[in-house]
Amino acid sequence: MSQQPTPPPYQSGPPAYQPGPPPHGAPDYGPPPPQGSYQGPWPSQLPSGSFPGMPAVGIARPLTITLAVWFLIASSVAPLAGIPAIVDWMGTYMHTALMQSTTRANRASAVAFASQFTAIMTPVLWISALVGVAVTVLLALGIRAGMNWVRILLTVFAGLSLLGYVVNFAIATVLPTARTFPLPAFVYVLGFLSAALYIAAAVLTWLRPSSQYIAARRAAKLGGGYLR
Repeated sequence: MSQQPTPPPYQSGPPAYQPGPPPHGAPDYGPPPPQGSYQGPWPSQLPSGSFPGMPAVGIARPLTITLAVWFLIASSVAPLAGIPAIVDWMGTYMHTALMQSTTRANRASAVAFASQFTAIMTPVLWISALVGVAVTVLLALGIRAGMNWVRILLTVFAGLSLLGYVVNFAIATVLPTARTFPLPAFVYVLGFLSAALYIAAAVLTWLRPSSQYIAARRAAKLGGGYLR
């Protein structure tokens, strides 16, 4: 039986690479992964709301921000309880004032005018109060999201609220009409409570934990972080 001829060196293929043991003291990285294989975590292994390539930045919301949000909501809802009393006071005041100031007009016309005025002002009061609730809730959501411009706007509104409360208190104590036809006491209490909660919410947003939270949210947005 004849032997197979040995192929020339230029026709034989390159020798297969056989990795040897690493030198003494060198780390053993193991065999390289197959080309094109994915080595990252699978989607089921990632935290909720994130995906590969986007950093997940979780910023804890401080207690001061949470309290400010609820104080704002409470300050907008509290005055709604006093609207029925204000409407009743308005009808009584208009009727009494017209009866005292009218000497020759008949009583029916005065009573009719007072009823018409109350019927017109009642929906105006409710709509104004609901619009105020909507604006305050939007401010609360902005504070919860860590928006600095909302904090500045809230501070301005809180200052105007404090000024308006002082003016109303001065009018109620100086004008004779306010002393003759005073509003029910709990209406004043609700107004004071609403103003106090509003101002307290504005103060809470400027405390150190709130400022750090707002700064962190802003830095995360500028850095492209994904906020949860």
